[in-house]
Amino acid sequence: MRPSSICILLAVAVLLHHHLLPGVEASVEKACRDAANSSPNINYDFCVAELRPYPGSGSADQKSLTVIAVSLTKDKATSTSAKVKNLLASTSDPKTKQCLESCESVYEDLLSDLETSIPAIKEGRLVDAKTYLSAAVDAPGTCEDGFKDLKVPSPLTKEDSDVTQMCTIALAFTNMLG
Repeated sequence: MRPSSICILLAVAVLLHHHLLPGVEASVEKACRDAANSSPNINYDFCVAELRPYPGSGSADQKSLTVIAVSLTKDKATSTSAKVKNLLASTSDPKTKQCLESCESVYEDLLSDLETSIPAIKEGRLVDAKTYLSAAVDAPGTCEDGFKDLKVPSPLTKEDSDVTQMCTIALAFTNMLG
């Protein structure tokens, strides 16, 4: 067989793999596009920018991308929780301290929900995973509401927004699993 024939056969095999076996791999771009189409609260560019650099995301199936999305959410929430603790240690304003204490509690619950949702996804207990992720989606907003209610500027607006976005993406990905 000539080398050009081998190249043609290889190209055909790759095309058949991607078109006849669409469930085998879920590209980050496709998963993010589907998620953004399912929810007006999902920013496609944010989704791709967060997921694409994650090791293994390029070859992950939909279930693995969902676990990756929850893991990334957990990383962001852990970072935000650490920031809350640092701010609590350095804040003297009583209203800000009260808000941060509330956020600390909210993020503890959020991290627990995210931690519990990962095995639920892996084990196919999607109803459980959706319950935990639905609770997690609301948590950063609860943190922000505390600052608004006490008319105190939030030092966590960006972090809360990013965690909300990642939670929403993770929930949308879970919904796409069934």
